[in-house]
Amino acid sequence: MSEQTQQIKRPEKVVLDRQVMEGFVGACLTPYFDNAVPFKEFHRELWDLCCDQKEKFIAICAPRRHSKSTTVTISYTLAATLFRQSKYVLIVSDTVSQAVLFLGQIKQILEDSQKIQQLFNLTVDEKGLVYEKCTEDDIIVKFNDGNTFRICAKGAEQKLRGLLWNGTRPDLVICDD
Repeated sequence: MSEQTQQIKRPEKVVLDRQVMEGFVGACLTPYFDNAVPFKEFHRELWDLCCDQKEKFIAICAPRRHSKSTTVTISYTLAATLFRQSKYVLIVSDTVSQAVLFLGQIKQILEDSQKIQQLFNLTVDEKGLVYEKCTEDDIIVKFNDGNTFRICAKGAEQKLRGLLWNGTRPDLVICDD
């Protein structure tokens, strides 16, 4: 890790909002998106909805090709876990194979992005990102300070009720067709 990265003073807790999301996605994620285009007001509105602490449930409906999955399922899920807003996330899709594809994109970004690994103090050894668990449909990622987060991929046909990890129920559920 470079001296400059080590010297960054991190606030205790960052509250996610559209500005934080836009900065995070622009700085860390756009290299991983095919044909990335400038953010539209629609994407900012989606982040406003996702980051609203007053609303427990939100539903988003928009036509295909509006990057709902990229904006919410990938970008918001990564931000929520890396900024420590969420510790246990479920990504639910119509089939487990579709949910696994979303989780696969997240895993690829976490494994490939040295910038994310350094900025968020993820545990990395000589072989790469260190997982407490890493399967096709479930990851547990470690921070250098010992904290962890978990992301599970589930299909709508699978049992979702009663899930528990380290005494915690999922604190973020993302449903994406």
